Amino acid sequence: MSTNKFLKQRKFYLTFVICLCLAIAFSYFSGIRFNAIQAAKYNSYVNEKSILLGDVKIGSYRVFFYENDDKYRTVLTERVFPFWRLNGNSYWANKTDDNIKLVGWCSLNNGEKGVTTVPVQSFDKKVSYIKMGSNSDLLVKNIPYGEVVIFTWNKGIPWNVLNAIAYSSDNKPLYKLGYEIVNSAIKADELRWLPVN
Repeated sequence: MSTNKFLKQRKFYLTFVICLCLAIAFSYFSGIRFNAIQAAKYNSYVNEKSILLGDVKIGSYRVFFYENDDKYRTVLTERVFPFWRLNGNSYWANKTDDNIKLVGWCSLNNGEKGVTTVPVQSFDKKVSYIKMGSNSDLLVKNIPYGEVVIFTWNKGIPWNVLNAIAYSSDNKPLYKLGYEIVNSAIKADELRWLPVN
């Protein structure tokens, strides 16, 4: 009788261990990791050549900004206590020779939660500060030459509502975030900082 009980316990523990191993393997292959940076590196666009430009934590999200050979990548991770998982959303921005660069971008509205991030890097010494957002969401930040400055909101905001404008120290508008219109057409993948005429 004790041998039968021992076999039942052994079978239970063996089944438990197998199920636990399968759950861990499934979690690992679905992008769940022990910290946010490991979850971000699970993204197929992030590799050993990717350069981390910065990151920001907003609510249950942590957003990472990478520079790749061809594009800037924004990778979104989300806290799933006690782990982090790669959110299925990944954003990119084209690399340009512009004096002020959009080095990533993210806007997500997920029911009650959301996040918007806009990282900017300026190589124009005339740019002093940027105003971005509207009404109660308006942010104003100084823009040091060559540094990545990240604008963040804890809700999803479409790019066209941001009304992002870069100003000189004498409050003259220099650049505006938007799309260049060529022959009455807009390139949807060309969101960038355009000179204000």
